Amino acid sequence: MIRLDITRQKAMVQSNALSKTQKAIKQQIISTIKSSPLNEVQTLEITIKDHPVERFLSKLFEMPEDIIQAGLKARFTRAYMENGKLMAKRTQFSDTFTADQLTDLKDGKNLSNKKDSFIYRLVERINEAIEE
Repeated sequence: MIRLDITRQKAMVQSNALSKTQKAIKQQIISTIKSSPLNEVQTLEITIKDHPVERFLSKLFEMPEDIIQAGLKARFTRAYMENGKLMAKRTQFSDTFTADQLTDLKDGKNLSNKKDSFIYRLVERINEAIEE
């Protein structure tokens, strides 16, 4: 399981990205979000069920990794002040994708431009939530 939390504020971006895959996900998401949070705080919580045992077995038996379906759950929250009250809007998103996309990320490939990648679909949902 891969967990990643990103917080964006006026002057900083904070995350708990430790692994190479987490850092690649963070960088590609942050570089493709179309807004900067001037008067709000944006948090993104991502959980990916990557099925590491199945991925290992597929490599061991030389099977293609794209037969394994990974699952993504994300929760994007925007917190801001409105008329002296703290307001928040939350968007939840879930998706399934082939596990070979995680290997591609680890190898340094940019998936934010590919329309069939989970990062592209996630960023599209985030940008839609920001525009609302």
